Formats: sequence, C-alpha cells, structure tokens
Amino acid sequence: MELQWPLILFTFFNCVAAGTFMVQGILTLAGKGKAMQMASLVTSAVTLAVGGIAVFFHLENPLRMLNGFGHITSGITIELIVIIIFAVALVLYFLMMRRSEDGVAPKWCAVLAIIMGIVLPFAVGDSYLMAAIPVWDTFMLPLYYVVNAVLLGGLTALIIAGATKSDDARDLSAKVAFAGSIVCAVATLIYAVMIAGMGDAYTDMAYYFDPTLPDVAMREVASVTGAIIAGSLAPAFWIGQIIVGCAAPAVITGLVVFNKVKSEQVMACAIAAIACAVIGSIVWRVLLYLVAVNALIQFQWAL
Repeated sequence: MELQWPLILFTFFNCVAAGTFMVQGILTLAGKGKAMQMASLVTSAVTLAVGGIAVFFHLENPLRMLNGFGHITSGITIELIVIIIFAVALVLYFLMMRRSEDGVAPKWCAVLAIIMGIVLPFAVGDSYLMAAIPVWDTFMLPLYYVVNAVLLGGLTALIIAGATKSDDARDLSAKVAFAGSIVCAVATLIYAVMIAGMGDAYTDMAYYFDPTLPDVAMREVASVTGAIIAGSLAPAFWIGQIIVGCAAPAVITGLVVFNKVKSEQVMACAIAAIACAVIGSIVWRVLLYLVAVNALIQFQWAL
C-alpha cells in the first residue's frame, strides 16, 4: 500500500494553521504582537485551506466525502465541524481586531484562538483512532498533533515576528517554539516505545508467514512494530524525527531564548529551525503510516 500523502499533508498543514493561531492568541493575551496579527491570521487561513485541498486528493472523487457526512459522529464529519468553527474563530478575531480602537483583538478572542488552536489538531488526531489500526488507536496520536502544532506555530510566529518587525513578540514566540520542540521530542519518544510494544494488539499468534512465499522465514509480529525503535525504520526515527525534527529546533530556538544570537540573525535561525521541524514532522507522520500499514498487512497475510 502506498503512502497517503494527502492525509499526511492534511494533518501537517492543520497543525501549522492551529499552531499559528494559537501562538497569536498567546501573544495577544500577553499584550504583544500587535503588528503581526493580520499576517498570523492570513498564514493560518491559507494553511488551513491548503490542508483542506490536500485531503480532497485522497478522496479522488470529492463526492465521496458526502458519504462520510451522512453520520454525525464519523471522523470526517467531526473534522469538518471543527474546521468550520476554527474558520469562524479566525473571522471573528479579524472582525474584533478591526473594530478595536487600538487595533488589537480583545482578550476573549485571544483565549478563543488558544482553545481552537488546541481543539483543531486534537480533533484531527481523534478522527484517526480506530481499533483496526492499533498503532493509531491511542491517545498519543491526538496528543502528538497538539504538541506538534505548538512547535510549528511557535516557529511560524517567530518568522512572522521577524518579517513584520514585531520585536516584542520575538522572545515569547521563541520560548513557545523551544518548549514545543522539547515536549514534541518527549511525546514522540513515548509514542515510539508504545508502538514497539503493540505487536500483540494485532494477533495472538507468535509467528506467521506469507503462505505465497513459503521459502521466506517466519517473522515475529514485534519485528514490524518494533522496527521504529531498533529496526529498519530506526534511522529515520532517531535521525529524522528526534535529532533533526526536535533536537535541532530546540538548540536553535534555545540560542534565541537565551540571547546567544544577534537580533539580525534571529530570522535566519527561525528559518533553519522550521526547516528542521518540517522535516521531522513529515518523517514522523510517514513512520506512523508505515508501521501501521506494514503491521496490518502482515496480520492479513497471517489470516
């Protein structure tokens, strides 16, 4: 089975949209980032739209989405409802910002932005929880999307702050990104360890093999799920996600937080950090898909 890139990109861009809106809410609540409000809203709206477009390519025929909407509790229906509410919150923030005498959205809009910035990635992750795919059927999936939104949102806000000359928002954005990178590393490490122990969730049989390939050695179920920690997928996990995707952004943003770089170098640092974070975010999503699908295929062969 091929990787479903539309779904990978859908979850990624939703995390960027949610994270950007969330961090702007944090900045507004702290009385910072006035000059970057519009840029943050536009960035969040555009990435939300890109994510929505990406998911249509997964369906091949957009009309198939209507079948999912037939049930109010289906994952795709819940996703749509939350996305619509998120878009309404964006518009509401914009309107209240324009109506304000000082050009700053009120505090309650900032709180709403933070709440929706958490709810959107959580709802997206929750829609993929299914008993048929144990690797995804865990609270760690929506939790990861939330912490990933914090990381991507903090770095995006740091870039926007530099582009709009919002110097007052630079430090707080960097702190959010720094915290997000550390929490993201911890979350993915815990998730990877959990995945490595999920072999028994697919089948109670200790060994099995593909009956169409009788000359191929039997494989343990754990060899599929455990590959993410110490197997064929381990290099991508440790290097792509942990080192490049989390450790590098943590080091780079840490330099900004602790004032180890000059102000004119902050933008370059932010770009380098978000490039690393994007790589890690995509790598982890690909790994989640590969482990889940490979384990499922092996189980089907056993049956």
